Amino acid sequence: MFKFESKARSSERAAIAELRSLVAAVHRSQAVIEFDLNGIVREANDNFLSVLGYQLGDIQGRHHSMFVDPNEAASTGYADFWRRLNAGEYLVSKFVRYGNGGRRVVIEASYNPILDAEGRPYKVVKFATDVTAVEEERERRVTADRLAAGIQSAVVEGTRKGLSAMAAGDLSYRISEPFPDDYAALRDDFNAAMTALDAAVGIISGNAGAIMSRSRDISAATQDLSSRTDQQASALEETSAALEQFSATVRKTAANTTSTDAVVNGTSSRAETGGRVVQSAINAMSEIERSSDEIGDIVGVIDEIAFQTNLLALNAGVEAARAGDSGRGFAVVASEVRALAKRSADSAKTIKALISTSSAQVKTGVALVRQTGDAFSEITQGLREVTALMSDIRSSAQEQAADLSKVDTAVHAMDQVTRRNAAMVEESLAASQALSGDAAQMIELIRRFQVTAETVMPSSSPAAVTRGEDHIPTHEAVRPRLVAVAGRATTADWEEF
Repeated sequence: MFKFESKARSSERAAIAELRSLVAAVHRSQAVIEFDLNGIVREANDNFLSVLGYQLGDIQGRHHSMFVDPNEAASTGYADFWRRLNAGEYLVSKFVRYGNGGRRVVIEASYNPILDAEGRPYKVVKFATDVTAVEEERERRVTADRLAAGIQSAVVEGTRKGLSAMAAGDLSYRISEPFPDDYAALRDDFNAAMTALDAAVGIISGNAGAIMSRSRDISAATQDLSSRTDQQASALEETSAALEQFSATVRKTAANTTSTDAVVNGTSSRAETGGRVVQSAINAMSEIERSSDEIGDIVGVIDEIAFQTNLLALNAGVEAARAGDSGRGFAVVASEVRALAKRSADSAKTIKALISTSSAQVKTGVALVRQTGDAFSEITQGLREVTALMSDIRSSAQEQAADLSKVDTAVHAMDQVTRRNAAMVEESLAASQALSGDAAQMIELIRRFQVTAETVMPSSSPAAVTRGEDHIPTHEAVRPRLVAVAGRATTADWEEF
């Protein structure tokens, strides 16, 4: 039995020794202080005294509130703190305490109510570790982080305002608030980007109206060109039809010229025959004239004979009258002879008058026949000339027919080209109208932006487009001129942007 008791005591002593070793280890590594349930300091080890900067006599018998901020010590939370400890509840947390001279100390501590044999608390032991340096470093980092966060927030806010202004279309906005050195480049880059964008949009804004105006001019000119092209195509079509008809007429003329040439040749031959007949008639009329002259001569002789006979009859009558009755029969005969002579003379005169009239008419006929012969000669010569001219006309008509065929082919090709041009003009008109619509849409988009006044570059006046019945728009009249702008938005600016 004594042996068993000796072993139990040995075990108890070993356990007590171990507990003492543990307590010693705790005292070596941690600050330890004891309080009664009212918060009065009973004991404190060297670590605690070193952390707070006190001697044991400075704190022993004094209340725990000496280590606490006065405002905290007067609070209900502090009273509740001791109420919970008195109830046997242990508390573990990080606490701010104040050492000698009011020095701020941060500790990680546990307040441990110690229970008696009956399980009731009779004192409180606090185990603490000085984390002031760690906490100060943490607070420094927090402060630095908070400062950095504030700086970043200011930078973000400044940038946000700039981006909001950009989103709202205000390209004149610049970040005027200075940024910290680490973020100064961001501010400068943003302002440079806004300046470049402001300049670019200003240039676009200055030229957008001109683009729209010129696109409308192009559209109007193209519309006019389209109308003129349609008119030209219609005119070419009519010209082609007229040329075809004219070519047919020329071919028919050439054919008719050949027939006319044959007719003229026949007429010329007949005219030559007529000329020969007229010449024969002239010769015959000349013979008639000669014969008439001979007959006139004969009639003259007869008239002379009748005159002589009348004289003889008159003499015979005179002699018969002298003879008396014996000469009466002879007087009767002489009277009859005188009457016959008178009738012969009268007939001769009549014949002579008729011969004279006939001779005059024959002369007139001869002159007329000669004139007819001359006319036939002239007709024959004219027909020869007409034949030569008809030959030339036939050759010219054939050449014209060939040339007109070539012209008709060229006009047909021009008509095809004109039709293709009309189609291209329609496409150009559609493109210019689409360009005008795009320019209007671009203007509507640009109106969302507010730019500085000096960045709006004036555009050159649009080229005037004159449209009239006698004016065909040229490329120079409707071609937009490029506006050379020396803007501030350089290539480097855009690369940086």
